[in-house]
Amino acid sequence: MTANTTLDRLQQLLPQLFQPITVIGDPYLRFQLTPDIPALLSMECVQEALLVANSSISPLPNMPALAIGLMNTRDRVFLVVDLAQVLGLPPLPINPRNYQVIVMRLSEGGNEGNEAEKYLGLAVHKVRGVARFETTQLKSMTAECPAALQPYLLGSFQDAEEQILVLDTGLIVNAPLVLQNPFVSTKPN
Repeated sequence: MTANTTLDRLQQLLPQLFQPITVIGDPYLRFQLTPDIPALLSMECVQEALLVANSSISPLPNMPALAIGLMNTRDRVFLVVDLAQVLGLPPLPINPRNYQVIVMRLSEGGNEGNEAEKYLGLAVHKVRGVARFETTQLKSMTAECPAALQPYLLGSFQDAEEQILVLDTGLIVNAPLVLQNPFVSTKPN
């Protein structure tokens, strides 16, 4: 009797495995900018999100406090900055055991084999995964968010339990404190 029940269940579920699933909305990387501020970045420029040991990031002398240091992953060396500080918010804790880093792809190479791509690491409080939202749900934000964040916002999405800020990747990469760094140049060499 159990075999028939199991077999019946498999026969019912098997066709569902091959049904196309429609995914609605654009993908965003969800993270905590600070312990109190949830945020999203469009996945268009996100290369990957990593948990990086503090010892894997080399500090740079004579750099602003927001520059945590240089890191190497997948044969690429790039700068890691404290995203909260870039946006004018309180910094991450000093010398944590690990950093949660969002690796952003800044530019695309023109020819195959051309290593013109530039990367930037954004250290955040916590990466929470990927979420999907429809752009029609995007609301403008003004009064509810910190004034320092307003120049970098596209708006917000309302999730079941919280309002999540959507940051503009282009504005973050072109923030004055990031552009002043010789390791982050989005202009061709």
